[in-house]
Amino acid sequence: MRLLCPKCDAEYEIPDDVIPAEGRDVQCSGCQETWFVPANTPPPERTTIDPKVSSILQQEVQREMEARKAEKRMAHETEPEQAPVTPPIEPRPQPMAAPTSKNLPPIDTVKISSLVSATDDAAPLTKPVMPSKAPEEVAPLDSRQRGTVAALLILGVLTAIYIFAPQITENFPSQTDRINAYVFWVDDMRQWLQHGLQAILDYRMTFSL
Repeated sequence: MRLLCPKCDAEYEIPDDVIPAEGRDVQCSGCQETWFVPANTPPPERTTIDPKVSSILQQEVQREMEARKAEKRMAHETEPEQAPVTPPIEPRPQPMAAPTSKNLPPIDTVKISSLVSATDDAAPLTKPVMPSKAPEEVAPLDSRQRGTVAALLILGVLTAIYIFAPQITENFPSQTDRINAYVFWVDDMRQWLQHGLQAILDYRMTFSL
């Protein structure tokens, strides 16, 4: 008995008694396809195409491919060619002509005279003018001025210590007691001055009443 695989068309020759009367399932060893084979059933014959029909089909396929190529060629030829884009050429600026005056006489008729006569005692224009006297030197500071500058410097240093006291104590822990004592003394002085100024203002208010 001959069997034909319906998937890969593999052929098998088996004994007739292998297939029972009720039929059985068989499996192709090549593609693992499984199908049912009844008993004493002849295998399906392969369907073949008439050579004339096959030739006609091949001719139709070839005509279709040539027609598509012709359509693509015609579409490519009918596309308008894009002209190369050239950047616009900017006109070069024309040099401006020097303004001419209609009231001036020709240059040939103008007499050029020297601005400085030979007998003029003035110095030439190209000679640099030097100062007649040297600048006076700065006078040195006297003792009173030096004392004022020193007092301002000391006051600035004391003010900086009072303002930056937290940073100074953080960087120099050994001077914490002295810095804190100085800050407390400045605060006491500020309060004393504030009370004294308030007392003066209150005393002046009594005269206005």
